[in-house]
Amino acid sequence: MPLPSAILSCWRAAGALVLASMAWFGGGASAADPLGRFPADPGQVSVSGISSGAFMASQLHVAHSAGIMGAGIIAGGPFGCAVDRVTGDGVAALVSLALGPCMSTPSLLKPVAFYAGLIADLAARGWIDPPANLARSRIYLFTGKADKVVNSKVVETGAGLYRALGVPDSQIDFRDRGLPGAGAGHSWVTRNFGNACDANASPYINNCNYDQAGEMLQTLYGSLQPPAAAPDGRIVAFDQAEFVARKAARANGLSDTGYLYVPKACDAGAAQPCRLHVVLHGCLQSAELLGVEFYTKIGVNEWAEANRIIVVYPQAHATTVSELSLQNAQSMLNTNPQGCWNWWGYANDTMFLTRQGVQIDAIWSMVRRVTGQGN
Repeated sequence: MPLPSAILSCWRAAGALVLASMAWFGGGASAADPLGRFPADPGQVSVSGISSGAFMASQLHVAHSAGIMGAGIIAGGPFGCAVDRVTGDGVAALVSLALGPCMSTPSLLKPVAFYAGLIADLAARGWIDPPANLARSRIYLFTGKADKVVNSKVVETGAGLYRALGVPDSQIDFRDRGLPGAGAGHSWVTRNFGNACDANASPYINNCNYDQAGEMLQTLYGSLQPPAAAPDGRIVAFDQAEFVARKAARANGLSDTGYLYVPKACDAGAAQPCRLHVVLHGCLQSAELLGVEFYTKIGVNEWAEANRIIVVYPQAHATTVSELSLQNAQSMLNTNPQGCWNWWGYANDTMFLTRQGVQIDAIWSMVRRVTGQGN
């Protein structure tokens, strides 16, 4: 996620960046196979994300709290942070809230009670799962003191919301100042890969001598075996477009292709079920822009290999006005040129943070496919 002060210039420059990445990846045409089914336990599904992926992870978790046991929130804030109000056909969200209070000016955030009330309202309308499910969740949150993109107070508000929703402190691991990795800039933190720890720059993966993937996964799943020295499983490219109505993935901020890491012990014919973890990249971290870097270098696959965890890496797409329908192309701010997840209602998706949201529905359909519950 870019710095708020640079957002408009980044928006203008993103078109050329997207065109270059499309050329590198064959113009974005999907040549991937359909997503397969694997021996994954539907009762052991969790999600994590960084920045826009963290906001989306919270949305996915709250919307499907009956089926998601926990969430890892790295440099992200509370569910519904960009929402102004609920309407008859969804929610009204403001990009000004997303770029201001939800990132750099947390003093302007609404009270935790507003976000809790929003969740209660959406649940009463049947748009998300009952929030009582959240009390059993395990939550990992992280903010670095050098983060110049998402203020630490925003992450603290997210932690406060989970507490207000009934998650006990004993089930919340909030990593901030004074703890390992605390000097991090805006990034997914690793033990030995990436930028300097305090950097706030692409690829937003920083070397802080801190195994964030391991601590996060153990917060969600309990004690795990040490990570594999090298992940010996396989990376599978799969077709994401089939999970969007009319296969309009790109117009809704989704790439045609997503990725799956399958440990050897979880491949077809495995005798015992595996766990399933969904990882959501941040803005400017999609495979369109970074290639394999995010889904192979953040340390998750090594832990997954040693602990029978299948990992889904859905991919957002950097949309341009030309890819949107005339109805959706109302302004540049309604596009998604940096490949962020939809946490402020772009592409006119007024249900973006509910089960009916295009991206949430697509990701949840991927989960159901992998666990053998969906078509």
